Amino acid sequence: MIRGILFDKDGTLVDFFSLWLQAALAVTPAFLEENRIQPDKDMTDYVLRAMGVEDGKVDPRGALAYKSYQEIAADICQALEKKGITLDPARAQEQLERLFDENVTGKNVSYTQVTDIKKMLRALKEKGICVGLATADTMRSAKSCLKKLGTYQEFDYVGADDGVKRPKPEADMFLEFQHKFNLKPEEIAVVGDTYNDVVFARNNGGIAIGVLSGVSSEEDFRGEADYILDSVKDLPGLLERMD
Repeated sequence: MIRGILFDKDGTLVDFFSLWLQAALAVTPAFLEENRIQPDKDMTDYVLRAMGVEDGKVDPRGALAYKSYQEIAADICQALEKKGITLDPARAQEQLERLFDENVTGKNVSYTQVTDIKKMLRALKEKGICVGLATADTMRSAKSCLKKLGTYQEFDYVGADDGVKRPKPEADMFLEFQHKFNLKPEEIAVVGDTYNDVVFARNNGGIAIGVLSGVSSEEDFRGEADYILDSVKDLPGLLERMD
C-alpha cells in the first residue's frame, strides 16, 4: 500500500518545455558571454548539445532533463575542454545556477500546471498519503515555483538542491522523506518523467511511476517503470486500482 508519494517537479507537475527549454535557449548565450566566449550559433548549439538539447528537442537522458547544476556544469566544461577551452567547474556551476534562477523565478514567469496540483495533493492527503517533492532544481527555484502556484503549503516535504543533499538518484531525499514520516521503502512511490526518477525509486526500494507529460516517451519507461501514466491526472485512478 502506498503511504507516501515523492513527485518530480518539471515535466511531472508543471510543463517542462515552456519553462526549461526556453530558459536553456536564453541562458546558454549569456553563459558564454560571461566567460568571454563568442556566443555564435555553432558554439551556442554545441553547449546546448552538451546539455542534451538539439534542434529544439530535449534528450530525456540528457543533462537538462534531470541533472543538478553541478552535473550540468561538469558536462559543459568537459565539452568545452574538447575545444581547448578550460573553465572552472565550480564557477560554471555558480553562473548556471544564477542565470537559470534569474530566468525561471522572474516576476513575469508563469508555470503551466499539468493538472490542478492543489486539488490533487489535497485529495491524496485526505487518503492519508504523505506528499513530497524531489527535484534537481535549486531549493530557491523550487520554492518560488510552488509559492507562485499556491501549492507550497500543500507539500509535507520539499527536497531540492540545497548544496548539501546529493541529487537523484542518490538516496538522500528518499531517505529523508522516508524517515520523516516513518515509512517503509515499498510504501513510497516516486512519480517522474525521466528514467532517472525510475532509478531513484528502484535503487531505494520504492515504486516507480513514469509519466509521459515531460521529456520521456513510453519506450523510455517500458520494462523499467512499475507503472506508466499519461500524466499525474491518471494517478488517482491508478491508486484506486492498486488498493
